[in-house]
Amino acid sequence: MQRLPLDLSTFSTLRKENYLYVDKTQHAYNLITKGRRYFLSRPRRFGKSLLLSMLKELLVNNRQLFDNLWIASSDYTWHEHGMIMLDFSRFGIQDAISFDKAVCFALQEIANAYKLAVDLQGLSPEFTLHKVVQALRNRFGKVAILIDEYDNPILHAMHDIPRAEEIRNTMYRFFAAIKGLDEYVDFAFITGVSSFAKAGLFSGINNLRIITLDPLYAEICGYSQEEVDHNFSDYIEQWAGKQRQAQEGVCKEIKKWYNGYSFGAGVSGIYNPFSLMHALDKKQCDNFWFQTGTPKFLMIELEKEYRQNEYRLFDPETFRASRDILASFDVGATPLPALMFQSGYLTITEYDEARQLYKLGYPNAEVQQSMQKYLVAVFARTEIATVEKVSSDLEQALEHENIEDAVALLKRLFMHIPYQLHVKEEKFYHALLHMVCNAYGMQIVSEQSISHGRIDLVIALPKLMYVIEIKFNDTPENALNQIETMRYYEPFLKDNVRIMLLGLSFNRTEKHFDITYAYRALA
Repeated sequence: MQRLPLDLSTFSTLRKENYLYVDKTQHAYNLITKGRRYFLSRPRRFGKSLLLSMLKELLVNNRQLFDNLWIASSDYTWHEHGMIMLDFSRFGIQDAISFDKAVCFALQEIANAYKLAVDLQGLSPEFTLHKVVQALRNRFGKVAILIDEYDNPILHAMHDIPRAEEIRNTMYRFFAAIKGLDEYVDFAFITGVSSFAKAGLFSGINNLRIITLDPLYAEICGYSQEEVDHNFSDYIEQWAGKQRQAQEGVCKEIKKWYNGYSFGAGVSGIYNPFSLMHALDKKQCDNFWFQTGTPKFLMIELEKEYRQNEYRLFDPETFRASRDILASFDVGATPLPALMFQSGYLTITEYDEARQLYKLGYPNAEVQQSMQKYLVAVFARTEIATVEKVSSDLEQALEHENIEDAVALLKRLFMHIPYQLHVKEEKFYHALLHMVCNAYGMQIVSEQSISHGRIDLVIALPKLMYVIEIKFNDTPENALNQIETMRYYEPFLKDNVRIMLLGLSFNRTEKHFDITYAYRALA
């Protein structure tokens, strides 16, 4: 079998050293033959750098690397372009001055590599770019500019708003210079995690075609189900053999954990390529993507008090956003749905065509579990490891029907939530309890509708099922009575498992917090 490119995003290396490559060259063909200026936003570790590396080799006419790929048998017209490829994540940019120096140095290296007879000493990034582009145009007749991780310098400065704005303004001038070279540049492609509004950074290069939510390019990064079935069947077969499982079961588990990203209206789900390949390599489902480093800027934003007011009733299924909102990003002024969508922690689940609104939600089990652990940790002013320990102990207590210990665990965790962040509503505690249970992977369903009502929470353990009703500043006996009066337990009687009816009451005043409970086991 071909090797999995676990941490490799250089197209030439993949092709020369027999790594597995999922063919995206038809997308490249469409980009080059149907347009000239593009911008693509995708979450980190989603294949953007590999895409640009492939485009680079295609545009500099390294035809041998494309043998047996789709484009090799197409009618693509091969032309060698002079290539300017910049990766802003590699520059170590800290401020406007270091941005100017890094870009000028990178352009000087390109000029040296091509042995261009140009004097670039003492020039600004804009004039340096102008001279290099013109020299490449004179030599090759065609020029391409590829910029990867354009937003990396700004995102790394988001904790310091004035500095982030300074870098953004400097970058604006550079992108405006690219627009000024329009007649000399035949192809330009820019990628990043965030999508700065046209009125901000990209107003300097306002002829970009933004393909982030274009259904035609929904599969340009990441893997479709068809691509997974075609390219990774041998690895899935190995996994099934090692675990002594049916391949169908392995595929179902992989899909649950890593599929579900959607980048447009009415498009199929996409697998996270980084997590999928690491799971196939280790032959187990685990949290790979979140562990590699959650974007610091996102964590800083979520920990700000005004952000907590946005998500203290955090339920991603309630988020609705227009196309403009999802595509917006600016320093200190990004709506939470856009922030979490662009970062990859929420994705499109539905599209309301009449209202032109996207419904958002978690893409898959990996992201849901990881993000909910973090959110509970932020609320409770504790560490993720503490949340994981509480979740694990909670499951053990529930399995052994030790309600007293289970409630004590929740009380110790929730009592640290600052009073101003508590919301005087049942759904606040409902959401928190759901997140704590889900953080350890418990099988939990919220707001489950039945023929004669709606159950707050159902937790299904291997030999035991909990039917839970939650109250705020009320008695747990009233909660338990509601379960019994409404017969919430009836749909589960046929499952032949022990059923526990549990009423929980969260009681909160400015100086006091308590959780009380009442329960009854069905024989």
